[in-house]
Amino acid sequence: MKQLYMFDLDGVLIDSKENMRMSWTSCKETHNLEQEFEEYFKHVGKPFKVILKEIGIMTNHDAIKKTYDTASLSHIDDITIYQGVIETLTELKKDGFKIAVVTSKDANRTREMIKDLPEFDYVVSPKSGLRGKPNPDQLLFCMAMCNVDPCDTYYIGDMQTDYDAAQRAGIKFIHVNYGYGKVKCEVSISHIEQLILP
Repeated sequence: MKQLYMFDLDGVLIDSKENMRMSWTSCKETHNLEQEFEEYFKHVGKPFKVILKEIGIMTNHDAIKKTYDTASLSHIDDITIYQGVIETLTELKKDGFKIAVVTSKDANRTREMIKDLPEFDYVVSPKSGLRGKPNPDQLLFCMAMCNVDPCDTYYIGDMQTDYDAAQRAGIKFIHVNYGYGKVKCEVSISHIEQLILP
């Protein structure tokens, strides 16, 4: 019996694509960037500065991130919680499971975006000493803080980076196919309510 359900945030619990689009548009306009949103969005789930490098932006990372984060908070109303998320998280907690969030989004924005969700046992955002996904550091840290072993944990995500991180952490991965990415894996669900055991 699994004891801990760890969730990615964007594309799993919340639909934040429009928020990301508006935030990237602000970056393009403020910093004269040529890269289109679709190019940025292909890498969602990785640390922000890693994405910048992978799409060919090699300088001014701190300033671009500040612009992005500020725009993201100002467009917070463009984010919606996926149907069934609140009910599913509530039911998991009621059944005695621990729930956690492991995301590449910074702590400040993460707090704002999960404030209307049931309380999580732990939330992991990027922090010093932890490499971002697809490295397993954040997942391993979350399990340690929740006092749960990998064999008793699920990670629920929507991107290849989520799957790779789960594989490297030695935990079972569940792909939500309503999210932003396509992943070939053993377990895939179409609705988050499918996490609730009959």
